Amino acid sequence: MGNCSSSRLIGSVGLALATMLAFGCGGKDKKSDTTPTEGGDRDVTQVPKVDATLCDTKGKKVETFDLNRDNRPDVWKLSMKIEEGEVSRYILTCKQADLDHDGEKDYVVAYNRTGAREFEKFDFDFDGRFDAFSIYDIKSGAVVETQRDSDFDGKYDLREIYDDKGLVTSVRRDLNADGDPDVWEQYVEGSLVAILHDEDFDGKVDRREEIKSEIDRRSKSAADDLARDEEQNGAEDAKDAKDAKDAEEDNKTP
Repeated sequence: MGNCSSSRLIGSVGLALATMLAFGCGGKDKKSDTTPTEGGDRDVTQVPKVDATLCDTKGKKVETFDLNRDNRPDVWKLSMKIEEGEVSRYILTCKQADLDHDGEKDYVVAYNRTGAREFEKFDFDFDGRFDAFSIYDIKSGAVVETQRDSDFDGKYDLREIYDDKGLVTSVRRDLNADGDPDVWEQYVEGSLVAILHDEDFDGKVDRREEIKSEIDRRSKSAADDLARDEEQNGAEDAKDAKDAKDAEEDNKTP
């Protein structure tokens, strides 16, 4: 999310997510990617089921897990049966999880036939709307793109782009909630090097801000120190030469 509140929220679900991953996860897109859904009191007598809107459930075997032992499932694990000659086996295709046990899905991850992650979604603040949506490269397993709802208003306003090493190359921010980026952050080898600003929201860059990395700052500081040392040494050499010349002239005087 890029702010303190989101960091605390991410940390609060970390332990629950780690426990849940041992079983499986996934969930209903309570945000529908960009638009909040209508809320309401949940029916505590109704047993939560796997959400077919988040991943394909047709022909899948569904396993459930009750992590807090309240007789209501918290994790749903979906598997698909495949035939390999005379042998059949199940492969995991999706996981869904209700981390705060309120009957709503807070996490979902989908896999392809080889077991590689295709995407993940997270609801960090448990408000029924997903706050992050990540897409993965099925060959390398590295994240390719992540969209975030940084202000938790129900709309994705931040988009992160990554290279094949999983290092961020670009971050695009929508400041006025019109669906278009207004700030572009540029990265090289994962380090921020420049920020482009569209200050009047017309879709055009108005200002470019160069960002010096810590390495650049240290290199410049070292170069400045070296230049000062050379200047000082040069001045001392010049003084020594003058003193030597003056002494020589004094010795010539009868």
